[in-house]
Amino acid sequence: MFNKEKDYIGINLSEESVKVIHFKISPSEKKVVGVTKRDVRQVPETELPGIIRSAMEELKIKKASAFCTIPASLVTTKNIEIPSLDQEEIKSIIDLQAGRHTPFSREEILIGHINIGVFQRNYTKILLVIINRETIKQQMQIFESAGVMVDKVLFVPEGIAHFYAKVLDVKQEDVPVGIIDIAYDISSFAIEFNKTVATCRSIPVGMSHLIKEGKEAQEKLADELARSVEAYQAEDISKLPETYILTSDDEKIKELQPLLQDKLKANVKVMPYLDHIKADQSIMLKLVSEYNDDSFFSIIAAASSIDEIRVDLTPDEIKTQRVIEEKGKDMFKCAILGIIIFALIVAIFFSKVYFRGIYLEKLRKEYAKKRSQVIALDRIAQKTQIIKEFVNSRMVSLDVVDELYRLMPDEIYLQSVFLDEGGLINIQGISESMSIVFNFVSAIDKSELFKNVNPKSTTDTKDRGKDVASFVIEFRLEGTKEVVKKEAEVEEELAEE
Repeated sequence: MFNKEKDYIGINLSEESVKVIHFKISPSEKKVVGVTKRDVRQVPETELPGIIRSAMEELKIKKASAFCTIPASLVTTKNIEIPSLDQEEIKSIIDLQAGRHTPFSREEILIGHINIGVFQRNYTKILLVIINRETIKQQMQIFESAGVMVDKVLFVPEGIAHFYAKVLDVKQEDVPVGIIDIAYDISSFAIEFNKTVATCRSIPVGMSHLIKEGKEAQEKLADELARSVEAYQAEDISKLPETYILTSDDEKIKELQPLLQDKLKANVKVMPYLDHIKADQSIMLKLVSEYNDDSFFSIIAAASSIDEIRVDLTPDEIKTQRVIEEKGKDMFKCAILGIIIFALIVAIFFSKVYFRGIYLEKLRKEYAKKRSQVIALDRIAQKTQIIKEFVNSRMVSLDVVDELYRLMPDEIYLQSVFLDEGGLINIQGISESMSIVFNFVSAIDKSELFKNVNPKSTTDTKDRGKDVASFVIEFRLEGTKEVVKKEAEVEEELAEE
């Protein structure tokens, strides 16, 4: 999962050509898998998207992250010193000072910077990179019209410096190295220091000039390179390079070697970048034969160093747009995933219902005959229960009468006994004296068969010419619940009476 191979599309759009490469990066290697070029001289801007699309179709690129490279010829660079070592503070100072190094306003430019190193303990040397915002937006619009969504806009000299820093295995504070890359119409000059680019320049002399003009173009290129080195020396960035590298071994470039050694007063090596990249034989053959008058080094160097390059000149509004698009894609993926999960849950639920229905139908068929027998037995059991409850209820009445007969003294006789369905018992009787009534109430209360004994009334009366006590006692059978009536119900009953 974490070792997944990454695909990159690299595009370089200039006034003369469109170069496109297909680059793959895996944990084990970095490889060029496709290159192509289209001539766009005197081609209207409206036709550029179609040309880029045809280049993409030729390379058969289906899905990859895209970046474009900005050559030094389109940018303004300036070596400055910042009195700080804090990266955030350096960034703030650069943001304030950038407009002073260009005729454009701050809103019209995009800036980047490269930290070259520290000197005098508390100063940082910076290579300031400035480009017109409109230049970038124009290229981005062309790429979008071609169906290519560019994620990064990379600074070519930084990629060139990183590439040869790896090839030469340079260490921090090593002597700077000069790098000369000669393309079709321009030459790129950069000085690598501290594994990054310390200075750079674009010289308007390329392979086409060397082929057509010969010695005159060679002299012009050598003089321009010498002036570039002098400007570097005047800015006191670091030591002068002791070695300069030519990135191609073409015969026209080899002819420059002795002339440059004389002009630059240093060792000039031919170290072809093609010797340090991985590509299929067909790609290598294409680069050295079909495109022998041009150089793909700048775009290949940027691709191979894409994770190390710090200058990204993509406008902030486009970065924000890309982030929103990515979040939108993520939300869409989450929504699709949620729908799939919901569909699976629903499918599982209905499958369970379906299979349980089938199982239930099977059980119904298997137990259809037994069910009729069970229903018949249940009816018999219900009838038996009804009879049992009836008999038990009659036995309760007998038990009540038997218990009252056991508890009642001879001096008392009962006039009425009432037992309702809820277990409430009401008795009325005559006693020879009140004390006998109270003893009778106490005996009822102690009985295990009764509870909640309540003498409702006791009055003196005459019976058969004698003074006697008439009483009413109310109590309940043990194991029954007392029903408490609400006041409103009681008042209704009293009103009815």
